[in-house]
Amino acid sequence: MTKSVTVNDIVLLLQEIAPPQLAEEWDNVGLMLGRGNKPVHKIMLALDMTAETVAQAIEYKADMLVTHHPAIFKRIPCLTDGNWQQELLLQLAEHGIAVYSAHTNLDAVAGGVNDCLARHLGLEDVDVLENTEGLVRVGKLAKACSLQDFAQHIKQVLHADYVVIGDAKRMVQCVGLCGGAGSDFIDAALASNVDTFVTGDVKYHDAQRAVFSGMNIIDAGHQCTEWTVLDDLADRLSLRFTDKNWNIILKVAKESLLLQHV
Repeated sequence: MTKSVTVNDIVLLLQEIAPPQLAEEWDNVGLMLGRGNKPVHKIMLALDMTAETVAQAIEYKADMLVTHHPAIFKRIPCLTDGNWQQELLLQLAEHGIAVYSAHTNLDAVAGGVNDCLARHLGLEDVDVLENTEGLVRVGKLAKACSLQDFAQHIKQVLHADYVVIGDAKRMVQCVGLCGGAGSDFIDAALASNVDTFVTGDVKYHDAQRAVFSGMNIIDAGHQCTEWTVLDDLADRLSLRFTDKNWNIILKVAKESLLLQHV
């Protein structure tokens, strides 16, 4: 009789793909909810645990929900229906759906969020930027282009509703990037030969510092700079399941943009 694949088995596989030790000290990664010995037949992947993705996981009859952003980030002193996050955790528990989150470890690992983003943007000779905890990639475009043309390219390949640019009047060829919120690495990018930095959640004064220091900056949104990893992760997991003869099916959740251009 074939042994059932359990939550613990999936956890070990996810840890191979994105080792927890790569996560930042402040981060919370790993199994957030669920019984380790529960059999797994269906998995849903998503950036976030939201009402939208939880409803899909329940309808799909998923045994696990794997998210990028931690389903539990800060300590929860109690678990009630007192706020939206706890309510969603209760719904998942009631339906027997385990939750696993891989955050900055999936950002930093080779083949993770930032490598996927670099590939989608068409960067070549991609490498890790020093002094960025492995969270920033640098690469080159095959041909230099204007900031406006590159911004339009990003909108198209990331299916972004809009992007915001800070124009330092430089052509784009050497690009630094950090999926999600990467403003903390602007100074590191400035210290390198990067002419353009792509990330999300850029504050006004951070953009001002970048542009006035001579570096273009593009805010392509937190979600849009990260969700390219989901299809890639689904493919990688499916190949591993096939290699192991595990009969598990995967589905990537459909997630609406939280912040939209009106």
